[in-house]
Amino acid sequence: MISLPAAPVRLCDGPSRRELLRAGSLGALGLSLPGLLRLQQAQAAPARRAPADAVILVYCWGAPSQFEILDPKPDAPAEIRGEFGAIQTQTPGVVLGEHVPLLAQRTKHFTIVRTCRQSSTSHQPGAYEALTGFAPTRNAVSLIASAADYPNLGSVVSKFAARRSDLPPFVTLPQLISDVGNLTPGQFSGFLGRQYDPLTVQRDPNAAGFKVEEMTLPPEMSTTRLDDRQSLLRLVNGQMRALEQSATAGALDSFQDRAFRMLSKPAVQRAFDLEREKPTLRDEYGRTTFGQSCLLARRLVESGVKLVSVFSANAGKIPQDAWDTHSNNFKHLKNTMLPPFDRGVSALLDDLQRTGLAERTLLVVMSEFGRSPRINPQAGRDHWANSYSIMMTGGGVKPGQVHGQSDKIGAYAQRGRVFSTADTTATIYHCLGIDPRTEVNDQAGRPLPITTGEPMTELF
Repeated sequence: MISLPAAPVRLCDGPSRRELLRAGSLGALGLSLPGLLRLQQAQAAPARRAPADAVILVYCWGAPSQFEILDPKPDAPAEIRGEFGAIQTQTPGVVLGEHVPLLAQRTKHFTIVRTCRQSSTSHQPGAYEALTGFAPTRNAVSLIASAADYPNLGSVVSKFAARRSDLPPFVTLPQLISDVGNLTPGQFSGFLGRQYDPLTVQRDPNAAGFKVEEMTLPPEMSTTRLDDRQSLLRLVNGQMRALEQSATAGALDSFQDRAFRMLSKPAVQRAFDLEREKPTLRDEYGRTTFGQSCLLARRLVESGVKLVSVFSANAGKIPQDAWDTHSNNFKHLKNTMLPPFDRGVSALLDDLQRTGLAERTLLVVMSEFGRSPRINPQAGRDHWANSYSIMMTGGGVKPGQVHGQSDKIGAYAQRGRVFSTADTTATIYHCLGIDPRTEVNDQAGRPLPITTGEPMTELF
């Protein structure tokens, strides 16, 4: 499925979403692009010359343990150190967890930031804070997405970054994330408006015959027939199930015509076609959901998408299916999560270098927070927001460095500037040429900053 997610709301005193959709949106193909194209053309602002023109955000939903990946503590007591060892890397004096050997061989290509901190300690508010740069009003497990939320950083990028192609500027794959039955807040455009929601690809790129079916016109709809308004209406009404899952509705006008025509463009279809890649390259990424998602992300930024979010959630619907290792931390990481992660991210680093995209594509690997220093009785690690690690490269970030140092048990930062989630978003905006001091208006017309953070200038 490829879609723009929607909330069950009635638009003030006007027509309902269902009524608007039936009026002729592009939702039949899961895109709802007419309003998207119209509003983005009207509101997009020119950007300054930037070191990066695209971002790949690999988001590890559920919060992986920094102790077993980017910040091991081999000299700490066993109850802190854990079961895994540490291995030397390509960078003298820098060690990583023993089960990410491919990343250890590539540290000259990325930077590790070991002094990140945030305020939220549950997944839903933690993800909201990580993906928007703003702390939620309450740190609640059951926090849900709303139209009053701060926008995802990809939505801000959609609004302000210069467009590079006919492809949507913001794509999320291979799933949306949720917890306790609720879609996670921070994934969507919030008060910016639905036209800045991500295009979501909710299919497994590793599945046999993977195809984003909605990117291909049905057999009965030739390119010529796109000129027939009645044919457009029949196509819309004949695919109401997909229509119900779309977002912004609009009239059949020149923007809708442009949206339909976009689907027939070979370049757009090629961007999503993994079969065009050599089997050996696909093997390098790993024939897993995560590995093929990373490969698809590279294809999309190469084709003109501005920001791609890859949610690494092991195709799970709750954090416990992925990185949320409150129990069996070591077994789960070693056998399930780390092998595809190590292989997929390493192949992405190599591929960005090989294709010449490395410098102009900012790659960020992060999560909502980290894991606790002390191992619990269930052989797991609990939530920890006081100190955790992320990876960054490209977009002007100098590779091969480690910023900061956590204390001897990894509980708090010991050396180096401590970075907030707002600083992370400010850095992404800066790399794309978007002034972090830019303001946007919320639903009430009040001017609000896109971030309160400062770019991580120490990394450049």
